Amino acid sequence: MKKEFYDMRFRALVLFFIMLTLFLLIAPLQNYAVESLKNLERSSNQLYEKYIGPGYSQMLANWSFYMYSQWFGKNFGQLVPIIAIVLAFPLFSRETENGTMEFLLARRSRLRVFMSKTASGFIVLFSSLLLLSMLPTLYSFIAGKDFIGDGVPMFTTSVLAGGTLWFSVTLFFSVLFNDQVKPILASIGTLALTTVLGLLKSLSFLNTYHYILGIDIFNYGEVDIPYTLALIVISIILLFSGYFAFKNKEI
Repeated sequence: MKKEFYDMRFRALVLFFIMLTLFLLIAPLQNYAVESLKNLERSSNQLYEKYIGPGYSQMLANWSFYMYSQWFGKNFGQLVPIIAIVLAFPLFSRETENGTMEFLLARRSRLRVFMSKTASGFIVLFSSLLLLSMLPTLYSFIAGKDFIGDGVPMFTTSVLAGGTLWFSVTLFFSVLFNDQVKPILASIGTLALTTVLGLLKSLSFLNTYHYILGIDIFNYGEVDIPYTLALIVISIILLFSGYFAFKNKEI
């Protein structure tokens, strides 16, 4: 497992510092965002009420709402699938492309190789997502902001479940393909397709962004438990499918 952690450390660190930079660009701009919305409301009141909604600037003036909406509900939430895809795509395909998979299988069984790569990937994924989910709490403590953290566990649950799904999707493609480009393209294509199809009311369940961004948490104050369980079940099916594909794949 040491090799897997070594291989993933660069991508994980780069992703973390990019997300940390993004957070530090968002967090200090609360007053600017509120004033911009107020100016927009005064200059284009009808458009503001139609596309944004009355009273949104007042809601955004609340620090807790600002953090939840701008971090979990937008920037971080939107990038969760991308983070999962970037961490997962080379797990198997890079070894196959570089011709090092035969060397690994000469020393260990396919089950052990699969478990080692999958476990290390999930450890890095969960560590990254948990740390990024804690940024609003940590920043608020350091900056002396009054942050109500009751919603953090719910948003974190959505982030972890959504990240698990897209990590499992990409891992499956990483097993199937023999180069590193195809898993990325297939995963991003699947993400784009499900998101677009999810815009249709009858297929709205396909749009995982509705869940990851915590829309139900904002609207109803709770996580969609059935959808969470569905994502976990689909992830398990994809992982088992990935293992059987890896077990029977010619190297």
